[in-house]
Amino acid sequence: MKSLFFILILINCLFAEQRVLRISNFIDYIDVELLKDFAYENDIKIIYDIHEVNEDIFAKVKDKNDYDLIIISSNYITKLEKLNKLEKIDNSKLKNYSNINQDFLQTNFSNSMTYTIPYLWGTVGLFYNKKLVKEPITKWSDLWREEFKDSILLSNEPADVMAITLKSLGYSANSTNKEEITKAYEKLITLIPNIKDISSSNAITYFITNNFTAGMAFSGDAKLIIDKSSDFEFIYPKEGALKWADGMVILKDSPNKDLAYKFIDFIIDEKNYAKIGNKTGYAISNEISMKYINDSDLSNTITYPNQKNLLNSEILLDNENTYMNIVENFENFKKEYIKTKDLNEK
Repeated sequence: MKSLFFILILINCLFAEQRVLRISNFIDYIDVELLKDFAYENDIKIIYDIHEVNEDIFAKVKDKNDYDLIIISSNYITKLEKLNKLEKIDNSKLKNYSNINQDFLQTNFSNSMTYTIPYLWGTVGLFYNKKLVKEPITKWSDLWREEFKDSILLSNEPADVMAITLKSLGYSANSTNKEEITKAYEKLITLIPNIKDISSSNAITYFITNNFTAGMAFSGDAKLIIDKSSDFEFIYPKEGALKWADGMVILKDSPNKDLAYKFIDFIIDEKNYAKIGNKTGYAISNEISMKYINDSDLSNTITYPNQKNLLNSEILLDNENTYMNIVENFENFKKEYIKTKDLNEK
């Protein structure tokens, strides 16, 4: 994603001197009314930034941190922990901690569970406009079909893009084999003629208004688009979808750790947590909040996939040995894409 989108939510109260809580989160990933409620209840100001992809916020906080709390994916939480950037979570400071689904925490944050509180989870799958394709799309490799020239949307998340390309070749999304990663990069380059744009923040607008035929999509975006139009379909690819889980973490050098704890506790309140799930279209993990989730969300397999949907799915891990290689490959791929696009426009 990322030039960093900047949303500044300043809730001004009566006093000139107010404490400030600084948060960064993904776009369209909270119920904004909850931010207003928390600021009002605690007589504080919230500075709320938007990051498009994990790599943006990771790059920002690993060297110079400006935040008290961020929301980021599990594999990047592990990276920040290794850099000693995170505060270890003191569960005694969270009166709603008992709401947390411990099985989910241990399964999805096994390498960082003492540094995070689960936020939302979902999948990355295939998404397409049924009116614009000749045949249904069923697998990642279908994105390379010639009929999709200049018509697909690709995510701006380096690890995700490399992962689906690896899976299209029959490899693991978490491959550490340099030869396999090189082959994935070479195949990704051949996708350039089909790419209309690379973005993780505009999927809803792009598919609804700009005639994108197909692409990769986050489950929440897909659900919200399908709510608006039945022309679209979300598919769990035969090679396997990507599964992800995001968590809330407190930065070690935060001057407002007490407010960060209060905010986390506010979010995992059983009703508040459900409001975020209902607003965003993404899945929540705390069972106590499920009774407040919209029936339409509970019954659809986009938000809450079943075991069959998740067959061959993988959650991305923090592979230190291949991380820089994947990021560099993705950046080189984007340079080639931009160069090709510029030539075609001349």
